[in-house]
Amino acid sequence: MYSEVHYIDPCPKHGGVAFGPVEVKRDKDGWWIHPGIPDFGGTEDPAPFKVWAAEQGLELKTSDMDGDLLHHPYWNGEAHCNGWDPQSPGPEWFLMGIFDTEDGPHVQWARREVKP
Repeated sequence: MYSEVHYIDPCPKHGGVAFGPVEVKRDKDGWWIHPGIPDFGGTEDPAPFKVWAAEQGLELKTSDMDGDLLHHPYWNGEAHCNGWDPQSPGPEWFLMGIFDTEDGPHVQWARREVKP
């Protein structure tokens, strides 16, 4: 399968559909996960996700909300990240998710690894 830039391998869940950017519709609390990311059985172990991302040829970049917003209701016990609008690291990056962690809200971006 061919994308505009690189040859890619589609994820098993989507067969012939290439994994890439999709429309982002955050939930009422501001969270969002790319619908093409496989279910890894609810494990919090990041290893299966990292293996899958590598198989997809993705480079990942993660940052947290406290790097952007030091004063947000989340830090006072609210369970949302509304008002946080993380900016893409560049035009070739697409959103993988905005999610809560034990260290607070995080955003993850992906782009195709450029291989010579």
